Amino acid sequence: MSILETLKKEWFILVILIVPFFVSAYFWDELPDEVPTHFNIRGEADDWGPKWMVAYLIPMIGLGTYLMILLVPAIDPKKKIESAQKPVAAIRMFTSVFMVGIYAFVMAASLGTTINFSNYIIIGVGMLILIVGNYMNSIKPNYFIGIRTPWTLENEEVWKRTHRLSSKIWIVGGLLLMLSPLVPEMIRLDYLIYIIVGILAGIPLVYSYVIYKKLESES
Repeated sequence: MSILETLKKEWFILVILIVPFFVSAYFWDELPDEVPTHFNIRGEADDWGPKWMVAYLIPMIGLGTYLMILLVPAIDPKKKIESAQKPVAAIRMFTSVFMVGIYAFVMAASLGTTINFSNYIIIGVGMLILIVGNYMNSIKPNYFIGIRTPWTLENEEVWKRTHRLSSKIWIVGGLLLMLSPLVPEMIRLDYLIYIIVGILAGIPLVYSYVIYKKLESES
């Protein structure tokens, strides 16, 4: 599918990504000159910056991310990613909605709303990981998405086995992240999230190396 055909099919995503620019223009005079630009795990603002960063930079990042993912198949020199159109489309669309959600929460905080949205962000990240994990087992070797270690890129069988395992781990990890806001207060939520993310990144890395060495010794 060409880029133009994809844009026609996903026109509603473009609308969702463009709406924040008009919202920012409408509320521009109501925004304080300095707005929160970063929040800690508890949803507390811990860094501030000029209002254009929230009003326009975040929407630009969302739109730019969408276009970048859209262009990936066109710039793939060996067209390997064409076999992963469904996973790429799912990632592209959910990432767009996720970025608009972040914009909405940060804008609300900038306008004085006291809602703690950190849990919603964590749930959103968990959903994104779950969606990626759901499609990971069907992603063929490519240069852009997936577990791209030196060993998965070197050996197609290593890629296949690593993504088969990673699919299961990421689905479980995504669910755990979505449920993490429910943990008792005596448990450090930030530590729990770091552990989950570390497992999601670490196990596929180590596993791909182990499988590569095993296949290498067998051959």
